[in-house]
Amino acid sequence: MLKLLSKKLPRCLFTTPTHGQTAPFLSELNSFYKWDFSEIEGYDNLSNPTGAILMAEGKASDIYNTKKTFFLTQGSTTGILAVMKAVLRQNDRVLIARNCHKSVFSGLVLTGASVDWFMPDTKSEMCIKWGIMGKINPEDLRDTFKLNQYKAFIMTSPTYDGINSDIEEISKICRQYGVILIVDEAHGALYNFSDFFPKTAIEQGADFSVNSLHKNAGALNQCALLHMSKDCPYDWHEIQNSINLFHTSSPSYPLLADIEANISFLSSDKGTKALDELVLNILRFQKELKEEGFEFLNEECADVTKLLLRLNGADCSKLSDVLFDEYDIEDEISSEFSCLYLTGIGTTSKKLDKLKRALMDVKNKKFDKILIDGVKTPVFQPYPLVKLQPYEAFNREYIYFSKENAPLMLSSEMIVPYPPGIGVLYPGEAIQKEHLNYLGDDVGVIKL
Repeated sequence: MLKLLSKKLPRCLFTTPTHGQTAPFLSELNSFYKWDFSEIEGYDNLSNPTGAILMAEGKASDIYNTKKTFFLTQGSTTGILAVMKAVLRQNDRVLIARNCHKSVFSGLVLTGASVDWFMPDTKSEMCIKWGIMGKINPEDLRDTFKLNQYKAFIMTSPTYDGINSDIEEISKICRQYGVILIVDEAHGALYNFSDFFPKTAIEQGADFSVNSLHKNAGALNQCALLHMSKDCPYDWHEIQNSINLFHTSSPSYPLLADIEANISFLSSDKGTKALDELVLNILRFQKELKEEGFEFLNEECADVTKLLLRLNGADCSKLSDVLFDEYDIEDEISSEFSCLYLTGIGTTSKKLDKLKRALMDVKNKKFDKILIDGVKTPVFQPYPLVKLQPYEAFNREYIYFSKENAPLMLSSEMIVPYPPGIGVLYPGEAIQKEHLNYLGDDVGVIKL
């Protein structure tokens, strides 16, 4: 597809887009614009691929060892919505891990499915120390399936912080109880390409998974993939039809070319070498900072490209502020307990060295600026009290209450800190005291 786009077109085009493959108002993007065509003759159609796009997706299926891999130019969200729409029907029961991306709530509204929420680990020493949600416990999942019947289970692995669950065991349990396993693997886009990483969700038995190639694999924003396993009980045409409900009818051809080129690079010898170099640079970075007293989340289940770090005695949210204000270094997200620095194909040793020098400088010369203020313990969101299902709560009439009087009222609002895009409170759920810090003075509550 990349070769097709890069050919000089002899045609005189009177089609969309009408910019003529130039950007007179933003010349810096001219190289992008020259590839920006629509579904002109010979360039295939993402909604019904029969030519270059079909061949590119077929090559991707071979690379990922799937029944079908779909190209997405609107992020993993499109894949999540499409799979939920294909699998779930009105009033089907679905179990969803609470640390899932907000797109699953949209999928619940659109499908009319009824949700039960499953809580990942928050009680282990690791979770409390780092202030993060942990893995899915397979035995807790088995117990849940013994008591309830579900059409599907939707989970995230790796998590936003890099925690991987035992999908192989989870997939066995799902098959035993006839449950479709959908894994949001958006942040695991490199797992298929190096032995330094865990096996992919598809390799471990998931029916569906999504990857966001823009997270750490080097692609442009919105480049993503949807995978179907070879054992998935659905026909890929059903999934294509579902994708077409949500995907634009005017996809970006530069993004399609970028997806194809990205995974071709990652699966090449050059890509393997780049990934190995990345991981070795990260391991060196961690080793040198550990000697200076920094800690990293080095659990076996942790993704090495997610640099989740902390320093004893330091408030990591203050550390984040100092690095941003005084060193022009921005992390992905931070809390009192940890800072998360994302790395990927574009993370050079020079970039890591700059971060290392800044961290050591703050620790050795400016520690007084980041001192922890009293004893801190993480407050995890409580188990949600769902009074109205998402499809019932959506677009319901609402009124405003003061925050003090809001507890046990039903929220009309979706409270989603971003990043990470994980819902703390969704419409139709009762407001609990743990939610109050996320709310403004006036709170929208559903009028019953």
